[in-house]
Amino acid sequence: MDNKSIDFYLEKLKNGMRANKHINNVDLADYLKAIKHEDEEKFFAYLELLPLEKRATTLIELPLPFQIDFIKEHDAAYLAQIIEVLDSDDATDLYQSISKTDRQKSDTLFTFLKHRTQETIKQLTYYRSSEAGSLMQTEIFKVSSDKTVAQAINILAKLKEQGIGTVQSVYVTDGRDRFIKAICIDDLLLEKTDSVFSEIINKFPISYSVMPYDSINKTINMMVKYSLASIAVVDEKGYLLGQITHDDAAAAMQKRATKQIYNLNKLSEKEHILESFSKTGRARSIWLAINLVNAIVASMVIGVFEEILLTIVALAVLMPIVANMAGTASVQTMTVVIRQMALGEINLHKLRPVFIKELKMAAVNGILFGILSAIVTQFWFKNQYVSLSIGLSMFVSFLLAGFLGVSVPLLLKKMRFDPAVASSVVVITLVDIIGFFSFLWFAQMIAL
Repeated sequence: MDNKSIDFYLEKLKNGMRANKHINNVDLADYLKAIKHEDEEKFFAYLELLPLEKRATTLIELPLPFQIDFIKEHDAAYLAQIIEVLDSDDATDLYQSISKTDRQKSDTLFTFLKHRTQETIKQLTYYRSSEAGSLMQTEIFKVSSDKTVAQAINILAKLKEQGIGTVQSVYVTDGRDRFIKAICIDDLLLEKTDSVFSEIINKFPISYSVMPYDSINKTINMMVKYSLASIAVVDEKGYLLGQITHDDAAAAMQKRATKQIYNLNKLSEKEHILESFSKTGRARSIWLAINLVNAIVASMVIGVFEEILLTIVALAVLMPIVANMAGTASVQTMTVVIRQMALGEINLHKLRPVFIKELKMAAVNGILFGILSAIVTQFWFKNQYVSLSIGLSMFVSFLLAGFLGVSVPLLLKKMRFDPAVASSVVVITLVDIIGFFSFLWFAQMIAL
């Protein structure tokens, strides 16, 4: 949507006139983001012009640093009104953001919420951020199997009056509220209005569900695999608890991808470009300090071979080549392994073929680039001992880089560490040490 339409919409609101309610929340959020960079007071003023529900849903679309600024700007009673008009999943997310920003404010806010909202937030915050229940939305369109299509349409009309969001499916339950099947809305519209669900239920394909304690990764993989717009969440006895929609799954996928990219490059997954300089600096300094320790350890290994380095200067020139090549190879392997682990394609039971493939690849590349490095070194320094040393070192480093690139992420996962966070730190440090040590050791054994 163009900015002129939004300008016109806001101008009508400013003049106390009724305005089009169909302005997209995402477009509004993008517009307000641009405004905030230019004039923060205008940003808050424009937000206040919006009707309460529109204000709340637009706030959810804004980046987290902007939400935090909004939270700091308003008191607990005001924020409670915002939470009350949001869907359960968004309300819970905003409440958790408030709690992390100002715990005292969130405690006060909680007392202003309706009892039903309090219970919903308690339920959803109980689940870990890695569990499907943390993405669950409790507002759903459900009917019992003894209802007709006409009755279901009436139920949907009432839910729409109550403010339920986009509905993709109707969840059919038995008389005890246990989940039977999900039927897409477009399929439902093709049925005769006097049809009873128990009579037509078998016409539709099998439905899928997850339990609230299942991992988000499992949930996302299932939704992607079966092209699901939403998926039912049930307890261990099959009772319907809620649903996870495609937009929440997509947001979780984006968050997961960001986390992997950031962690592989030693950045905090919570870092945002719009955060303050000091907060970003603190987060990055921790990883830089860890990297400094790793570099010191690698330098200590080099120091062991100080005598031969002074004797053969070419070794000092060539050392970075071995470490860089092996490091790149290990990152390639790690990236593939960690990504496939996240997608559920690799686990401890499928380890053998992965190891065989990566070790074969490492051996082939080690031989190829070992020979190439030896040839280049011979032309460069005309020293067969150094050339042989770098060739052998390149092969050993590649082989161990492949082994570590597969084994370390899987081992960390088994130990309940996040492989995306720790793998790069562990593997690259070990590969550097192995590369330096093997090159200088071979040189010492061959040349002296």
